[in-house]
Amino acid sequence: MGIRQRLSRFAARHMGCRWLPLQKGRGVVSFSFDDVPASACHTGAVLLELYQARGTFYVCGSLTDGVEQNQPCHSVDDLKRLIETGHEVGCHTFSHTNCANASDADLALDWEKNQAFFKQHGIHNQGFAFPFGAYDLGSKLAAGRRFSYARITGGGTQTGRADLYALKAQSLYSSKTNVDELHALIQHTASAGGWLILYSHEVSDNPGPWGTSPALLETALRLATQEGCHLLPVHRAIDYFLS
Repeated sequence: MGIRQRLSRFAARHMGCRWLPLQKGRGVVSFSFDDVPASACHTGAVLLELYQARGTFYVCGSLTDGVEQNQPCHSVDDLKRLIETGHEVGCHTFSHTNCANASDADLALDWEKNQAFFKQHGIHNQGFAFPFGAYDLGSKLAAGRRFSYARITGGGTQTGRADLYALKAQSLYSSKTNVDELHALIQHTASAGGWLILYSHEVSDNPGPWGTSPALLETALRLATQEGCHLLPVHRAIDYFLS
C-alpha cells in the first residue's frame, strides 16, 4: 500500500463517520458470510435457524451459480430462500472489487451492476460489505451515499459507539480462530453491551483458509446464546441500537 493510499485509509477512519450509539445494555452478536458459497446458504443458515438466529449474506452477483476457491457458490433460489426465512442479503460489489483501488466511476458502475442483478430477481438490499475489507476515504464516502451501512474487517467487539460506514467485523475462520479467545470476545460483548460482527465464507467440514466448520459456527452460536446476547443480522442490530 502506497503512502497516498495509507493516508486515505487513515482519513477514512476519522472522516465520513456516522456514529451509532451502542448503549442498550445487552450485547449483540451478528453472523455474516461474504461471497456466499452455497454451503453458507444451506449448512450455515440452517445452523443459525436452529438457534433462532438469522444472518447477513453479502453477495457478488458475478459469483451466482459459479465457483470460487473450489467452492460452489449460491444460486438465485438460495438467495430467495434466505430472504423468505428472515435472513438479510447485502451487497458485496458485483465483481468482488477492491474498492480502495477502484476509481469512483468504476466503483459506481460495479455497484450499479449488482443492484441491477438484485432488481432483476426481486431482491431488496440496503447494506454493503467492502470486499477484502479494503476501503479508503473516497469509497467510504461513496458507500455512505448509496447504502444504509458499510461493513469492513479489522475485528473485535465494538463498544460505546460504532461507525455505520466502517462497521468492524471479526473473522470466524477455522484456520485462525481460538475457541477460548472467541469465548472471551463474546463474554466481553455481553458484559459491555457491545456489538460483535463475525464473518466467514463457506461452512464446511473441511473449510479452506477463509471458511468455518459447522462445529465452530455452532460453538459461536452456543456461546453467544449462553452469554445472553441478541443474535441479529446486521440491519436488525442497527435497528435495535437505534430504538
